[in-house]
Amino acid sequence: MILHFYTLERGFQSFIFKGALKKRKALNQLGLYEINYFKRPESDLGIVNQLDFAWTPQTLYERPQKVLLVFFMTDILQQTLRHQGPDAKLFYFIRDQLVHLETTDTERKFPTQFLAQYLMLLGYAPLVEEEQAAIFDLQKGSFCLASQGGATCIQDPVLVRFLKAQFWPLPTELPANSVLYKEALRILIQYAQIHLSGFELEKTIEILHDTLYE
Repeated sequence: MILHFYTLERGFQSFIFKGALKKRKALNQLGLYEINYFKRPESDLGIVNQLDFAWTPQTLYERPQKVLLVFFMTDILQQTLRHQGPDAKLFYFIRDQLVHLETTDTERKFPTQFLAQYLMLLGYAPLVEEEQAAIFDLQKGSFCLASQGGATCIQDPVLVRFLKAQFWPLPTELPANSVLYKEALRILIQYAQIHLSGFELEKTIEILHDTLYE
């Protein structure tokens, strides 16, 4: 098996795991593991000698909504981590998000918060030109009071305030319904598509909408 990991010490790495089927390791998408390996200088692939679980979740891979959100995270990470070097803050953010997803009972809140805060860690946090911003300019990447009025500007004040809170959570959670979560996620994906080359979540989001927000 070819396995891809985002590692604490070396960033994104790929490995060969020989005899994985014979060893009957039940590997999970986005599992947390400790691995021993060796790697030849001329090779891009390390060879796994030993692989052990570093954390064993109880419900993350059993509840359908949680499994779907694991694949949502995986889709995002596969598109954005392949050239990412070691970053302890990023590693621990992903780990903590998995632990949070294991324990949360409000799965529908997870996608918007995860995507917004992950984009911030990658360096794509929007500017806040005005604290009382009424507009989110996606192309400019800014919460502002005025814009050029283009197609990439969100001008619904309730939606703008909710989107801002996904990047910078408020002490008191804003009221929201499925319609608002669904629209906010669509906009955040559009924002990511503008600023990340080749970013695409169309198939994953179609399933997510039908499962979490209907």
